[in-house]
Amino acid sequence: MYKLSIIASIILFLAFLVIPSGMSLANQKEVRILVVHKDKKDEVSTFSKEPLESKYEVLTVPQSEIPDTLLKLKQNKDIDYAEVDQLAFTQNVPNDTYFSEQIQDFSSMNILEAWEEFHPKEEVTVAIVDSGIDLQHPDLHSRLVEGKNFINDKEPPMDNTGHGTHVAGLVGAITNNGTGISSPAQNVNLMPVKVFEGKTTYMSTVIEGIRYAADHGADIINLSLGSYSNMKSLEDAVQYAVNKGILVVSAAGNDNEHAVLYPANYPNVLAVGSIDSSFLTKSDFSNYGGNVNVSAPGTNIFSTWINGYHSLSGTSMSTAIVSSVSSIVKQQYPFLKGLQVKEILESSSTPLPDVELLGKGLINAKSSLDYVQTKRRISGATSVETAIEISKAGWENLRENEVTINGESQKGKFVILASGLSFPDSLAASPLASYLDSPILLVKNELTSSLKEELKRLAPTHVLIIGGEAAIAKDIEKEINNLNIKIKRIYGENRYETAVAINNLIPFKTNKAFVVSGENYPDALSIASYSGSKLYPVLFVQKETIPSDVQTYIKAKGITKPYVIGGEAVIGKGVMDGLQGEFRISGTDRYETNYKVQQTFSTDEGGVLYFATGENFPDGLSISPLASRTGSPVLLVNNNDTTILKDTTQLLATQNYRILGGAGAISVENAWKIDDYMR
Repeated sequence: MYKLSIIASIILFLAFLVIPSGMSLANQKEVRILVVHKDKKDEVSTFSKEPLESKYEVLTVPQSEIPDTLLKLKQNKDIDYAEVDQLAFTQNVPNDTYFSEQIQDFSSMNILEAWEEFHPKEEVTVAIVDSGIDLQHPDLHSRLVEGKNFINDKEPPMDNTGHGTHVAGLVGAITNNGTGISSPAQNVNLMPVKVFEGKTTYMSTVIEGIRYAADHGADIINLSLGSYSNMKSLEDAVQYAVNKGILVVSAAGNDNEHAVLYPANYPNVLAVGSIDSSFLTKSDFSNYGGNVNVSAPGTNIFSTWINGYHSLSGTSMSTAIVSSVSSIVKQQYPFLKGLQVKEILESSSTPLPDVELLGKGLINAKSSLDYVQTKRRISGATSVETAIEISKAGWENLRENEVTINGESQKGKFVILASGLSFPDSLAASPLASYLDSPILLVKNELTSSLKEELKRLAPTHVLIIGGEAAIAKDIEKEINNLNIKIKRIYGENRYETAVAINNLIPFKTNKAFVVSGENYPDALSIASYSGSKLYPVLFVQKETIPSDVQTYIKAKGITKPYVIGGEAVIGKGVMDGLQGEFRISGTDRYETNYKVQQTFSTDEGGVLYFATGENFPDGLSISPLASRTGSPVLLVNNNDTTILKDTTQLLATQNYRILGGAGAISVENAWKIDDYMR
């Protein structure tokens, strides 16, 4: 045992509390009643007096009014019968004997829906730092891993009081084994760490248990215990576990106080309050406060007990359920660190508007799994759809602007439409989009219904089509005309001339330009946002040749300081000899070049970091006009190696970021590596 100078034992607040008394009518959960009317012509609702479109009518009433309402409906001669509406599940309901005792709690947290998309990758071990576990319990024993008894190290961590066994069942009882109860997580390893016998212990013993769990493979540590007295050694032990990537989950307390127990009170612990799932209100006993993170059912919770099963109430129960839902997330996404899982459960919780100071809301297992996939992503099913989502994120409406095309002044609200199949035209359009404060929308072979809807939402007066008919077909132009939008096509005979044509629309006031390869595009993506924010033209060149139209533009516009982006493998000596005052920015590959670009052009203004795949380019080019507003960089992600991204994120002083595209563009694991780097 640790030799801590604690004279008196610290009382640990457990869950053996009286079930709360009935709630007020205003706080009661509403229940649906299905009313079946007799087949009669011109039937009207018995309640609203409105004509009925169907013989079926659904009413909602407070739970306490169900008996009286059903009686009144039964006495109505125009009603065939009425009954309480029931939930239907498409999922396979487990065959555990007492699952009916759990269905309401599971439904409130969307557990069954989460199971539909639950595909565990690795086993997870949850340390039950408690009174031990019934080591022979049929619903638990096959999931037990080696633990320790800190009360008597010569004996196994056998539970003699029931509390730890009850908690263990909620965390990881064997689901769908034809007996007992279910747990949200499936096939979780349970580590019994016995730190008390009865209702009190020394906190020094709890500290030993936490450190043991952290050193012996626990992924999650469940602490259904606590004290109102803080101890530095306790905080150190918790932080020791957190630093190992472990999630620590702890109970807020059972005294109906505006206070939170330690260790739940520590910022890096997932602090859990209790709700009554029958009414979706705070459990009568639950502590509450600003440091509570989430809530879970804790009233009248049925679980394993010594030699059987038993119901208890308390934040201990809520904590165990949260540990189990955390295990679902960790099993499916084992690369997540503990603090990331904590954030996921908080951010995906279901808000409870009528419940105050119980964190972000009621944990939602389905939403938690979804949140892992979608956190900070701007994405659609395709690159076209992603561009639409970027447009929605950046432009609530368009502002009027003016541009001169072929000698004619065009005034109005502009949208740029570029090919999602041919990237150079789209990349060259970045400074024009920034100049007009216009989104870049992408099109492939057709004007999709969602693209039409976005054009209707934005209500532009003009669409500027980038590239010739080989890039965007004439049929698409006709469809846009049918939306009563004016069209101007900006193009040249090739990509080099198209870039020059775009640049000629913008009144640049600079002797600088970005020179990029017109044959290899990722380096151009690195400077797309900066070309807009700094209003430098983008010029495409061949590997060893500067096209004649580009040479003419350089001379006419007095470009004396071109930034050449990329190494000699993409832009060779022949181009460099044709430029004056050139400055090359390059690395060993596109990712290191991207890093060097950020070193050269990033500012301390903060803004947002946009992460795009370096393997394909439409997501990155669509974001460029939005990113250019604040000079925000676009960082290229290598799905095979994110090492350089860590250096890049440390270079840029902001914690605000967005991921562009779905998991096919940037994998879920890499998205969360980025999240870790940003911390």
